[in-house]
Amino acid sequence: MKSIYTDRVLNRLEQYITEIHDAHRLNYYDRLRAFKHYCATTSVIASCLAQLSETPYDFRVDPGDLDDRWPAGEAGYAYRWNAINQAVDGHSNNKDLIFSQLGTRQSLAYSQFTKMFVVPLYHYLVDQLEASSMMLYILLRYKRWAEWFEAEKLRWIYSNDGEGGLDRDLRRFLFESGIDYPYSQPQSPGGRADIVAGLETDDPLVLEVKIWDSNKGYKKDRCCDGLRQVMDYADRYGKDRGYVVVFNLDPEPVEFVGPIDTDEWPPRLEHGGKTYYFIAVDIAEQMEPVSQRDKGKPVKTYTVPLVELLVS
Repeated sequence: MKSIYTDRVLNRLEQYITEIHDAHRLNYYDRLRAFKHYCATTSVIASCLAQLSETPYDFRVDPGDLDDRWPAGEAGYAYRWNAINQAVDGHSNNKDLIFSQLGTRQSLAYSQFTKMFVVPLYHYLVDQLEASSMMLYILLRYKRWAEWFEAEKLRWIYSNDGEGGLDRDLRRFLFESGIDYPYSQPQSPGGRADIVAGLETDDPLVLEVKIWDSNKGYKKDRCCDGLRQVMDYADRYGKDRGYVVVFNLDPEPVEFVGPIDTDEWPPRLEHGGKTYYFIAVDIAEQMEPVSQRDKGKPVKTYTVPLVELLVS
């Protein structure tokens, strides 16, 4: 199975932080600028930062008042991200302001800036990325579990309860795996609730289940519906990522292909500062076990370019 995208991003972030820690006076701003550029141009990080409010930090504040400048939660990280942007992209006198606020000696100012602005933002981004990575790992476990051990059971569920039965099976697995709120929109006794009471404390997962079943005409158009729905939920709930899980009932595997052909799993589509992941779960009955299939015969797949779903 292909590597998970966020692992590589986490490793690169750690490398940048190490370089900033080790930087000297002559290359500190170069390292800080490289860190800022990577964060701003790496979609999964940029989408996290895009959720922060645009809060300008004032380097002219008295150093004795700094302890009162940090609001709790995301607002504090918005201050830090803005300060980093000012330090590398702002007016030429920003460096002098940093020195006067954080220390008279440059080496002390650099150390304080790293400690107060860069490191807390780094830990915030790591927390966000690790949450995403955990979700992808759980979905990978479900894919393997379903394809290796539960395909026959899932086909029975589908034949008796349709897409809704598969949807409930997946969300139960997610809940048992530690996802506390595995719903895009929670079920209520009267159906799907349009307004979720207590949404400020719950954390709905933006995920949609769709079916690929040629016998019923369920193919790419269902994937388009899934993308449209997760995009709508992501906007509604202020999320920076969503997931489309497609159960494939055809014997041929479904392969989603992102805009950039990489070996990273899962394939993803980046749009509007948000990231949407596509996971295919192949549960069709196979007439022959893998060990008895023609080894020299290419496996036919349904290839779905994700950019076509966006256009549709």
